[in-house]
Amino acid sequence: MVFDDLRQFIEHAEGLGLCKTVEDTDWDLEIGAITELGLYVPEGPLLIFDKIKGYPAGYRVVTNFLNTPRLVALGFGLPPESKGLGQVQGWREKISEEFRPVPPVDVETGPVKENIHFGDDVDLFEFPVPKWHEHDGGRYIGTGHLVIQQDPDTGWVNVGTYRVQVHDKNTATIFMSPGKHGDEIRKKYWARGQSCPVAIVCGEDPLFWTMSHSGVPREVSEYDYVGWLRKKPIEVVRGEITNLPIPAGAEIVLEGEIVPPGTESRAEGPFGEWPGYYASGSRAEPAVKIKAVLHRNNPIILGAPPQLGPYDYYIGKNVMRAAIIWNDLDKNVPGVKGVWLPTEARGPNMIIVSIEQKYGGHAKQVASFLAGYYQSAFMLRFVIVVDDDIDPSNYADVLWALGTRCDPEKSIDILRECWATWLDPMLTPEKRAGRDLTHSVGIITACKPYSWKEQFPQAIKSSSGLLKSTREKWGKSVFGLS
Repeated sequence: MVFDDLRQFIEHAEGLGLCKTVEDTDWDLEIGAITELGLYVPEGPLLIFDKIKGYPAGYRVVTNFLNTPRLVALGFGLPPESKGLGQVQGWREKISEEFRPVPPVDVETGPVKENIHFGDDVDLFEFPVPKWHEHDGGRYIGTGHLVIQQDPDTGWVNVGTYRVQVHDKNTATIFMSPGKHGDEIRKKYWARGQSCPVAIVCGEDPLFWTMSHSGVPREVSEYDYVGWLRKKPIEVVRGEITNLPIPAGAEIVLEGEIVPPGTESRAEGPFGEWPGYYASGSRAEPAVKIKAVLHRNNPIILGAPPQLGPYDYYIGKNVMRAAIIWNDLDKNVPGVKGVWLPTEARGPNMIIVSIEQKYGGHAKQVASFLAGYYQSAFMLRFVIVVDDDIDPSNYADVLWALGTRCDPEKSIDILRECWATWLDPMLTPEKRAGRDLTHSVGIITACKPYSWKEQFPQAIKSSSGLLKSTREKWGKSVFGLS
């Protein structure tokens, strides 16, 4: 099942008992703290905040919408009880067909145009924009959102996710890391002495949101890609100011322009980001002047604030990214049996791959490929390669391999000057001053040595067949397993 907008997703989640409505909270820290608390609850609910202090009923904030396997399965159209590598395999099947772009279709109007504000009627504080963390520099409307831009040279429409801070009733800022598509596009306008048109969508289908920061190839529009995944085109309306394509069922859209550097700026940040730190500090960012606001009746802000907790929203993104990486590994090296990105390591920082070793140097070849590959290289800190009897999503298995099949003297290598970001907490003050956004990557091979792997001591694990028959006979009566 796929969803056309955020409300369809929420309705189905409510029907499955996966939601919890919370009323009478404060936008100032309380929504963020409750969201974080929910990440410590196994199978915690999607949270719907309503009747927020100072705002009318119906003006809502939704968080924790992809933080459990059941919500990921619902949002991505995967088998309901799938999890771990099962979900990675399920996503691989979804993207196994040859990609054929399904462009969006223009419609005359849609729910997003139920309310339209221009000029002095624009007020970003009309919405209950949260201050998510105690040390944030302000209120962030853009965490679970889309940033839409169009390349002035090619007409390519890019959809990304870059944090958006509200400064006053009609001014925001967008933080974009160097090397990201959105940053490249805005610089093309600035090189011409122009402002960069932008539309910021603050409530949309979780699948679209996830694809907006999942490494869709350059010059491929996320609209075309999500249309392909849905097997039907996304309906769009044209922006009132920018003429950019906007999802017709979006909740809130901010239209405006990113002014060139040196024209007008605001102090952006600090903000608690996905690595789990306030690493990017605060700096002057070009102002985004908002000239029109479109929104549905009873609008919803989709919130995906980076938080620290064992069940965070990276579970969905990591499933999707692991599937993409696995597919591309299969095109370049043989024998890959599993790929996993641990959410606990904060998104893309660590990749674990299991392989069936085919030849000497096979494990290092896999690791080296990942360290230089666009989909995996950004902010990558560790690559761990294990044998095919290890489930890379089972950390007990992985730690066993690290403890018994890794000889640090021979099994660990370091690559230097790799692709980092301002958000990297390990960037030294000297590197920041010199704008040196690089770091090192550790490659760990925790595999049986290929040259004598057949003589490696046998593991005491029971066979999968024995465990399966034992579960069928005893699982329910002894352990309550279904």
